[in-house]
Amino acid sequence: MAESTGLFNNLRFKITLYILIGAIVFSGVIIAVTSSFLGDTLQKSLEEQGRIIAGSIAELAAEKLIEEDVVGLKKILEKYRYYLSNEYILIVDADYGVVSDTYNGQLPVELAPGPQSNAVYETYDFSSGEAYSVTPNNVQGEEVYDITYPIKDGLLGFVRVGLRKSFVDEQINRTLLYIGAVIAIGTLIIILVALAVITVQVTRPVIKLTEAANEISMGNFNTPIEVKAKNELQVLAVAIDRMKESLKTSLTRLKTKSTIGRF
Repeated sequence: MAESTGLFNNLRFKITLYILIGAIVFSGVIIAVTSSFLGDTLQKSLEEQGRIIAGSIAELAAEKLIEEDVVGLKKILEKYRYYLSNEYILIVDADYGVVSDTYNGQLPVELAPGPQSNAVYETYDFSSGEAYSVTPNNVQGEEVYDITYPIKDGLLGFVRVGLRKSFVDEQINRTLLYIGAVIAIGTLIIILVALAVITVQVTRPVIKLTEAANEISMGNFNTPIEVKAKNELQVLAVAIDRMKESLKTSLTRLKTKSTIGRF
């Protein structure tokens, strides 16, 4: 009986381990593919959001720039500055000077006027009609997607909207967390169902066959062999039963010959 118990536990452990390893590998592939897909999708979505915001500001700012209405420009920025993904908004005139910003004039070094920042506007593709997007290294330690949008084809200036990269990362991490939880629960359910099926279809029949074989080896040929599993184990059970009957018949013949030999 100790051997049967040992076989039962060992078999279940191995099968469970194989299922678990397969589930982990499959889950890793799913998460990696989902992460890549989400990263591209959310980044494009964020950039499109920044383009829309920058385009809206550009339309509103055109008249204010002509009138040199700094207060009006500030009010426009206040309307859009509190979007969750926004790190900063700048309104730049045609000479690349910052007219209004969400830093109240305290521009970070990375956004301060200069040759490097001017290159952002000079590389704008006016023929495309789309916002030109660049990614500065860091702005005050925050990685951003910088969306540059022209005001009247760049004749009046530009709008720059800095969108936090961390916003995309947070969305990806949150989504992957949900997916990971679903996969973990699904894997647990699969393992439990698999163990139940294995117990009924494999381990219990193996235990019965092992016990029957032990009884036969000790000379108990009246041991019934009943396996209801409709698989290879039932074929094995039939073979053991035939072997039992053959051994029983052979022993009976030997006893008969031995008895006759005495007389």
